[in-house]
Amino acid sequence: METATRIEVPQESGKSVTTTSTTYIDHAGFRFALLTLTNSGHRPVTMGPTSLAGFEAALNSLDLSRVDAVAVTGQGPVFCAGADLKVMTALTTLEQAEDVARQGITALGRLAALSVPTFAFINGVALGGGLELALHADYRTVAHSARALGFPEVRLGLIPGWSGIRRTVQLLGPDLTARLVVTDSLAGRTLSSQAAANIGLVDRMLPGDGFLQASLDFAVGILSGKDSATAHMGPDKERKPFGAVARFTALDAMRKKLDARLHGAAPAPYRALELISAAARTPRGTTGSAAEIRAFGELLLSDEARASIYAFHVTQSMVKKPTGRPAVEPLPVRSVGVIGAGLMASQLALIFAQKLRVPVRITDLSQERVDSALGRIGVQLDKQVSASRLAVEDSDDILALITGGTDKAVLADCDVVIEAVFEELDLKRAVFAEVEPLIRPDALLLTNTSSLSVEAMGATLNHPERLIGFHFFNPVAVLPLVEIVATQHTDDESLATAFDLAGRLQKTAVLVKDTPGFVVNRLLTRLIDQVLSLIDDGGDPGIVDRALEPLGLPMTPLQLLQYIGPGVQLHICETLNRAYPERFGVSRSLTAVVAAGLPGYLDNDGGLSPAAAALLPPAHPTDSGVVRTTVLAALAQEVTAMLEESIVAGAEQIDLCMVLGANYPFHTGGLTPLLDREAGSTFHPGMRVPVSAVS
Repeated sequence: METATRIEVPQESGKSVTTTSTTYIDHAGFRFALLTLTNSGHRPVTMGPTSLAGFEAALNSLDLSRVDAVAVTGQGPVFCAGADLKVMTALTTLEQAEDVARQGITALGRLAALSVPTFAFINGVALGGGLELALHADYRTVAHSARALGFPEVRLGLIPGWSGIRRTVQLLGPDLTARLVVTDSLAGRTLSSQAAANIGLVDRMLPGDGFLQASLDFAVGILSGKDSATAHMGPDKERKPFGAVARFTALDAMRKKLDARLHGAAPAPYRALELISAAARTPRGTTGSAAEIRAFGELLLSDEARASIYAFHVTQSMVKKPTGRPAVEPLPVRSVGVIGAGLMASQLALIFAQKLRVPVRITDLSQERVDSALGRIGVQLDKQVSASRLAVEDSDDILALITGGTDKAVLADCDVVIEAVFEELDLKRAVFAEVEPLIRPDALLLTNTSSLSVEAMGATLNHPERLIGFHFFNPVAVLPLVEIVATQHTDDESLATAFDLAGRLQKTAVLVKDTPGFVVNRLLTRLIDQVLSLIDDGGDPGIVDRALEPLGLPMTPLQLLQYIGPGVQLHICETLNRAYPERFGVSRSLTAVVAAGLPGYLDNDGGLSPAAAALLPPAHPTDSGVVRTTVLAALAQEVTAMLEESIVAGAEQIDLCMVLGANYPFHTGGLTPLLDREAGSTFHPGMRVPVSAVS
């Protein structure tokens, strides 16, 4: 391989922008122009207006008479991470927003229009605009080490705006495009290199070591006619028919699922489905459309997109740099003890063993309960093996790490001991009083309490400085939040160890003040309490429960209560009522539901159960808009009180907790951006775009 010439395209000085450099390469009798995307700073490769202009200039400067093919690649672990969101969210007019789509379509379209074969050598992450860039090449290789390919735009309140939808439909058809662009995006899923190759998104997966050389070899095979590709989008390939009736029926079914989940609250997935449907009816070779440009521009200036991009930045930045972590070395964690053998304790034991690969010892008063916990853990591991998420050998190794019994003396050598017993203060105090003399003085004590005072729990301990709240969310394997609760006694070494432990468990830690309910349960309880208060006063239960549906939250309040369990929720309500009686009540109907042993207010079909209805007062006519206003005003009041009490460092931590702990979708921004646009609060002045900008 011989390098002949290198051309640098000038960029704006003083900014961290992506540059495009061109290298002419002779390889196995063919001459390539290799365009390499790099960043002038330390940020990943992204494409903003300056970068797109540089990329297009590099294409325009090519001497195609001297080359047999053109290839595009990146450096290190990133091919291109997509559009520059920081630049895009600074735009304030529809014309500016639409210009972003036009410029991307023009620049990438220039690659697709070259008169010689084109290749994308996807060396690493290819997301959003980066994947769209690759799709404009005739052929694509991907490194086995590339860890993420996909379209995150819909989750960010946007659509792929640089002809990515059209080109994916032409390559894979509308159904698979809808899965990648809408379903996977909303779920935060991306493709591995292997998965991308399996579905035909790329032509060939190659080893990470020597990837460029192997990609050039592949290209030579194509140019010489000795190789063929499966995912080719070149001009000599005819588009296959999509089976319109069946395919569009599938899109309609996806739209109905979106309605059931989002109720129209997030416009991006609906606009994406419209464009997918239109692309499936469009002749091959058509590039960007006016509808695509308009949709991208309008969505970029929408409140939902601004909130989604804010939520993305919050979750990304605070995962990397959690607020409040002391700058001291954490203690090692070589073994863990779990006190309790219930459902939550079983989940905790499994995650500690699976993520840390250290011995985990479960203790409870009954060997039967311990055996049941071990059985549940085995079932969960078997499910992971059946789903090909875990090898049989790994499952066996993990299960061998978890042991259990009734003798708490086995906790003596544990570096960390976490309790997961019933949510009752005196019981938890008694557990710690029994355990503290048995364990080492430097062992970390954790409580998984969801609402009780950690300081009160450790009031009788000889070493209260090593007790920390470590609140997981159910299901533990799914929800990535851990609320870390420190007290006035907590020392830096213990706190640093808790943060480090959360990271090793692949959880995001948020430091919260030791107050009842902490963040997530306090806000969810205020929501449920307000809804139950309206129902107790004669509000129509069905209307009250569904009043928040237009916001696109994960569950209605009564569905959420059913999931939590009425007994647990009543206990949390009582705890918060004692702490804040002026804002939290204890619902008469919830008390009656618990006394009657009901699983909640709803039947199996999601309607009000006859047994619960019998416990409620006669319903009067109810306005869902008034209900929504009332509930959101209560939440805004509670967030304001929490910030005044310094429960967390700022509104961003509250939003992080609601996204990661309550599964609030990105279009809500977590919570506070939603309250700003729906309840008139001002937690984020300047985040919303003036209405005049999009009209």
